[in-house]
Amino acid sequence: MVQSKILFYTTIFLQFWMSNATSMPQELALLQWKASLADASSLSSWSPAGNSTCCSWFGIKCDATGHVVELSLPSAGLRGQLDAFDFGAFPNLTKLNLNNNSLVGSIPYRLCELPSIAWLDLGCNYLDNPEYSRLSPMPTLEYISLSRNKLNGEFPKFIFGCTNLKFLDLSKNAFHGPIPDLLAKMTPNLLHLNLCWNKFSGTIPRSLAQLPKLRELRLRSNIFSGGFPEMLTTMNTLQVLTLGNSTFSGSIPEGIGNLTSLQVLGLANNNFTGPLPMSIGKMKHLQAFYLFNNNLNGAIPAAIGNMTALQQLFLGYNNLNGTIPPEIGNMTALQQLDLRNNQLEGELPATISVLRNLNYLALGTNRFTGTIPLALGRGQPLNLIGLANNSLYGELPQGLCRSFALEVLALNNNNLSGTLPSCIRNCSHLQSLRLGQNHLSGNISQVLGVHSNLTVLDVSENQFSGTLSPTFCSYTSLLILDLSNNNLSGELPSCWWNMQNLQFMDLSINAFIGKLPTARSRISSLKFLNLANNYFHGEFPSVIQKCKNLTILNLGQNRYDSIIPSWLGVTNPRLRILQLRSNMFHGNIPRKLSQLAYLQLLDLADNKLTGSIPTEFADLTSMRQQNTEQLVILVEYSTQYPYFGRVDINWKGHYETFQRTVSLVTGIDLSSNFLTGEIPRGLSNLQGLKFLNVSRNRLSGSIPKGIGDLKFLESLDISWNQLAGTIPSSISNLMYLSSLNLSSNQLSGMIPKGNQLQTLDDSSIYANNSGLCGFPLSIACPGDSSSVPAFEQKGYHKDLEELWLCYWVIAGFIFGILLWFGVLVFLKPWRMAIFECVDKMQNVVIKKMRPVWEEPPPQLSTKKRTV
Repeated sequence: MVQSKILFYTTIFLQFWMSNATSMPQELALLQWKASLADASSLSSWSPAGNSTCCSWFGIKCDATGHVVELSLPSAGLRGQLDAFDFGAFPNLTKLNLNNNSLVGSIPYRLCELPSIAWLDLGCNYLDNPEYSRLSPMPTLEYISLSRNKLNGEFPKFIFGCTNLKFLDLSKNAFHGPIPDLLAKMTPNLLHLNLCWNKFSGTIPRSLAQLPKLRELRLRSNIFSGGFPEMLTTMNTLQVLTLGNSTFSGSIPEGIGNLTSLQVLGLANNNFTGPLPMSIGKMKHLQAFYLFNNNLNGAIPAAIGNMTALQQLFLGYNNLNGTIPPEIGNMTALQQLDLRNNQLEGELPATISVLRNLNYLALGTNRFTGTIPLALGRGQPLNLIGLANNSLYGELPQGLCRSFALEVLALNNNNLSGTLPSCIRNCSHLQSLRLGQNHLSGNISQVLGVHSNLTVLDVSENQFSGTLSPTFCSYTSLLILDLSNNNLSGELPSCWWNMQNLQFMDLSINAFIGKLPTARSRISSLKFLNLANNYFHGEFPSVIQKCKNLTILNLGQNRYDSIIPSWLGVTNPRLRILQLRSNMFHGNIPRKLSQLAYLQLLDLADNKLTGSIPTEFADLTSMRQQNTEQLVILVEYSTQYPYFGRVDINWKGHYETFQRTVSLVTGIDLSSNFLTGEIPRGLSNLQGLKFLNVSRNRLSGSIPKGIGDLKFLESLDISWNQLAGTIPSSISNLMYLSSLNLSSNQLSGMIPKGNQLQTLDDSSIYANNSGLCGFPLSIACPGDSSSVPAFEQKGYHKDLEELWLCYWVIAGFIFGILLWFGVLVFLKPWRMAIFECVDKMQNVVIKKMRPVWEEPPPQLSTKKRTV
């Protein structure tokens, strides 16, 4: 009985197994691979439960006989390796797509066990090189994508065994070396070749021209060299050609116009020179043309107007000149036009206004003049207008933003005037508004509306007026706010610090009054704060304590009247520039300022500070060595137009504006206060100082002997104090010193000589020091024969120069005579030629004089002269 049951169940099992003979090995192989994965949560349907086969599982496709023909799992979140995958169990698999997962390890060489595979996509993973030597030919493959992995080495030669290949993508790996010349011969059916973002080098093989079916050739971002590959101009089937981000040089050949099927041409970021080929007008199917960041010159050819299908034209960052041809208005499909950073000139053609699809217009940093076309913006979906850094004038067109799609408007550094278009108030998508350095006017609060996406607002150096309304507090996305150098007035709204994301704020050179509003929470993003040249008053703003990342603080030229709080050196540890000049700050200089390890500029001039200079200043870390690190306050991230903050510094007696070079300025200015005591000897440890000004105080004692250790010092002013003693001889070691003032003290003794000091011959440098003598003063030092008054030294030098001039003239005359005598004595051919020339000249003179000698004497007249 038991044996009968066993036989019955065995028969049933065999029948079931035979009916599923094709699917069982496949199911087991798939389940085995799933079990090996670290994350296979997307494969929950892969389960042996029930009578269903793997053909119903996620990502699986079978043919009519139950064989798996496709395994497609792109972006499935898989993590793991391919080692456990039994490729031999899928003899009918034609497509394997595992793109955009997190697969690691080597690409298995057992892929070649897929005899029917036509489509293989392992791109966007973290796969390493396979064992190339164990990979056998895969002639059935038509599509291979291994892009964005960790593959390296030379071009993989197993590709040569894929003789039916039509699509090959090896982009974004680390392959290097040349492209094999054999590639075209072994893969004659290629339609698409993508080798971008690798390290391929050398020249592009001429054999690629033997690929008659090639439609797309993408080779950008490699290390190719040489000129434009001429053979490419014969491949008139090409639709996409990208050679950007390499080191190609030379001119672009006229033959480029033969590529009449081309739709995308990318040649940006190379070293191409010469003019744009006239033949580009033949490429009437071209939709995208990228040539920015080369060295092209010459004018934009009028033939460009024939490219009526063009949607994107990027020619920025070249040396193109001339005007924009009016034929550009024929490019009716144009959506993006970028010609910035060239040398283009003339007026903007009115035909730009007829480009109804134009949404991106970047013409900044050229030499354009005239007015902005009145119709610009009408009926155009413009979201970016960049006309900065030109010489445009006149009023802004009222329809400039009529589509209300405007996101970026950059018109800074022109000569524009008048008021802003009223439509700006309703541009709710506005992200960047840069109008600085113009002559625009109007009430700022009436011009601007609610712009919740605004990140950059720069209206500096204009004539805007009015007060700031609470609407400003709604600009919560704002990163850069520059309202400097206008006619703005009134108090700041109490909600001011709702702008929590501000990194740069410049309100300087206006007429703001009152106190800086307080804040409830930290203002951690603010790096630059400039309130100089206003009428702010009261105590030192307590809100500064909450600006933990503040790098530059300028409260100068206001009416603050309090002590400088000691917490400033503790709560703002990142401060690099601190300017509090021209206020009414009083009391002692806080010693805790020495804890500002990054401080490179300290300006407390023109206040009412008392006490001594803190000896702890010798510990200012950032001033102890020359600063070479660039100070980048903020670079605008949201557009292509970078923003650099400005810093005004009293440099060598007059104000200078520093932007990108502010990191080069390191100094201390404590002038025009009521400081007493000696100059701390430890200041000579601050060897990175470029300037030191402690003038117009009540300092006493002597000049520190180690002053010469400040080897990078360019400006030193310690005038109008009560300093006594001699000038240290080490001062002559200051090789970069170009501005010096020691006047109006009680110094005595001989003025040091030598090196850079000899160029500082203005006697006013040492004036009002009754005990000083020597050059450049007219007072000679007793017992010093080398000490000559300045006017005598100047006269002596002048006589010496005249004497040397006479010597040179006499020497030249003697040398000339000796040269002629030498020629006559030692060079017989020259001597004979000169004598022959003299004889000929003598004969000519004699012939001309002979008629005079032979003329008969004149007859005397017998008539009397009438008087």
